[in-house]
Amino acid sequence: MKFLKYILFFLTSVAVAQSEYTVKGYFPQVKNTEITLRGFKAQQEVFFDKTTTDSQGNFSLKYPENYVGAALLEITNTTGVILLLNKENFEIRWKDINLVSDLEFLNSNENSAFDYGLFLYQNTEAKRAGITYLLPYYTDNPQKNHFFTTELEELNRTLPDYLNGLPTHSYAKYYLQIRVLIADLQIGVQRYFEHLPELEKQFNHLDFNDPRLLSSGLYKELLETYFIAIENYGETAPIHINKSIDVIVESLKPDPELKQETAQYLFNLFEKRSLFDNAKHLALTMLTDESCQLDDKHTALFEQYRKMAVGNIAPDITFTLSNSVAKGLSDLKNNYKLIVFGAAWCSKCVEEIPKLQAFYQNWKEKYDLEIVFISLDTQKEDFINFSKDFPWLSNCDLNGWESQPARDYHIFATPTMYLLNKNHQIELKPISAEQVNAWLEWHK
Repeated sequence: MKFLKYILFFLTSVAVAQSEYTVKGYFPQVKNTEITLRGFKAQQEVFFDKTTTDSQGNFSLKYPENYVGAALLEITNTTGVILLLNKENFEIRWKDINLVSDLEFLNSNENSAFDYGLFLYQNTEAKRAGITYLLPYYTDNPQKNHFFTTELEELNRTLPDYLNGLPTHSYAKYYLQIRVLIADLQIGVQRYFEHLPELEKQFNHLDFNDPRLLSSGLYKELLETYFIAIENYGETAPIHINKSIDVIVESLKPDPELKQETAQYLFNLFEKRSLFDNAKHLALTMLTDESCQLDDKHTALFEQYRKMAVGNIAPDITFTLSNSVAKGLSDLKNNYKLIVFGAAWCSKCVEEIPKLQAFYQNWKEKYDLEIVFISLDTQKEDFINFSKDFPWLSNCDLNGWESQPARDYHIFATPTMYLLNKNHQIELKPISAEQVNAWLEWHK
């Protein structure tokens, strides 16, 4: 019986011992300082461990056995370094934390492979740029042209050959491919625009639900860098962007929650960059995707582009607690109505409203435009104090996000604005007072 208990204890101990791996370090410049290790899951960071270096700068941190990916080792109030974790117990030595070149890994094939791959990329990229610049000057010199062309071909093969030589299970191999794709997208459109179709092809062949990508810490950076680069297609860019949207949405079908998070991030990115046609395509794609049951927040976000699209008729608004004799929006006969959703607690509203005030009198006299402010405040005193000096119509039913106008207009953020014509048709969903003014001047 004692023997059986001993065996069970041994098996349990082995299981616990194998459930995590250790990263040891020696940073002599960082003594008695807190160090944190975090991993990644798509757009989020995941806490692994935290410790304090001893008086010599030694430390030890743990990470889960089932985690394969990049991690951030962060030195409090100093700096941080990216590590690759893949079932390895290893050591880090960093005598001078101000010099990245001084960083040394012991017993880590993953981090050594990443370091060398990064060195190859940086070294070959500098040479590639130089040769690409020189080539046009030797079109009339066959010998030198051949030399430089051959040299460029060899440089183009250097990193791919290195990556192909790494084991298939190597995380460094995958991680370097993503890092290189991001770097090529950042500089490629400036130096090698002709490579953009190939970079687009690489992006569209990715699985955006791949655990290796989700744990890379590069998820958001990859998406943003790619779509900014694709804008360089010019007039045809929206077509290319929509194609990539479809690729991303399709690959995320197995994870509806991640799909919603990614769609929201892209939606905000497209609106920020005034890619409204692409935001609309994404919204309609998500709303018609039967594999994903949207929550209320994301339904409101995407419904703005289906029910509140430019050209649609905006819902009427009944005025309750307002400073107007008009009973509702339909009573206003102005040529234009700018509906502004905001609140006293909205810091962005505090910034934007003075800009509206600067334009208001001119808009009213020149374009017969009236502003209608719809407050999402829930306290009467807050609403009155915030809106008392507004020269336009203000209204609030004190129901916050659950107010009828907010629900009818599918409001999910403040400030949100809609420019309507006299027939309540949506002319513009502006993001600033300046955009409203530019639109009015253009359509005068």
